Amino acid sequence: MKNIIWYLGFLSLLSLLYFVEGKIGFLGFFGFISYFSIYKMSDERMEKNIGKATRNAFMYTIYFGSATIAYGYLTKNIELLIPAFVVLLGGALIICLFSLFYYDKIDKK
Repeated sequence: MKNIIWYLGFLSLLSLLYFVEGKIGFLGFFGFISYFSIYKMSDERMEKNIGKATRNAFMYTIYFGSATIAYGYLTKNIELLIPAFVVLLGGALIICLFSLFYYDKIDKK
């Protein structure tokens, strides 16, 4: 299980397309770089911790995504959706990883 999640770090290479295309949406893939740090984590209770961490990231996605859609609808500002997608993707990745590190540290005690 640990090696499969570690490979998600290679998706961060897609953020280099920002320098080719110049579109800010590609910078959202930079959030995957932190998955390289999972490689050295212990396998013990990893699936349980991943379940908890992804639940936190899912809740962030639901709340932030609905707030962004509601704000975009009320202000009729469609240009907001591209940077909001970057913040949504990057934030979900960061929350998932910080939660995973937090739950891994708690289980070691």
